[in-house]
Amino acid sequence: MRIIFLAGNVIAMDKKFVLFKRVNQNGATDGAIVIRTNTISKLITESDYLKSLMAIIALACKRHYDDVWHVEKLLSYVDFSQHSLLKATLRWAFKADQVVSLGVHPGRSEKTYTGFIASLKHDKLQLNEVEPTDLEARWQVKLAYADLNYVEVGSFKTYGMTAILERYMAQDFH
Repeated sequence: MRIIFLAGNVIAMDKKFVLFKRVNQNGATDGAIVIRTNTISKLITESDYLKSLMAIIALACKRHYDDVWHVEKLLSYVDFSQHSLLKATLRWAFKADQVVSLGVHPGRSEKTYTGFIASLKHDKLQLNEVEPTDLEARWQVKLAYADLNYVEVGSFKTYGMTAILERYMAQDFH
C-alpha cells in the first residue's frame, strides 16, 4: 500500500470525504484534494516540520507566491450544498473543463489517472486520460465513484498537464 503525506488545511468534511487545501514544501498552496477519510491513517497537528513550514508559508505570503493557482478563488466556484464533497468537486471540474487527477481506492489497483472528465453518471465517470510521455495516446477509463480515493484539482500537477494539453494535443480531446 502506498503511503501519501500531505500538509495543509482542512477546509470541509462530509460523511466520507475531507476537502484539504494542500501546501507544498515551498510554502505554496498546491491545489485542493478531496480524499476519502477512511484512508487517512494519521493526522499530525504539531511537529517541527509543521512549525518550519509555517515560517516558509509566511515568507511565501510576504513574497506573493503562496497561492499562484488561486485555489481559494477556485474553491469558491464549487457548490458543495447539493452533493458530497467528491461529487461537487467532480461536477465543478466537468463543467469548468478542468484537468483532474483521480486516485483509485487503496486495495484495488492503486493507480492515479489524470485528464479531463468526459462524462458523469449517477455512480461512475468516464475520464479522458492524458499520458505526458505519449502525446499521441488517447485513453478513456471508466471509474466508479466508490473506487475513488481522491480527486485533486488546481495543483501544479493538474495545471502542468493542462499546459501540455494546450500546447501539444488537439482542442477536441476533451
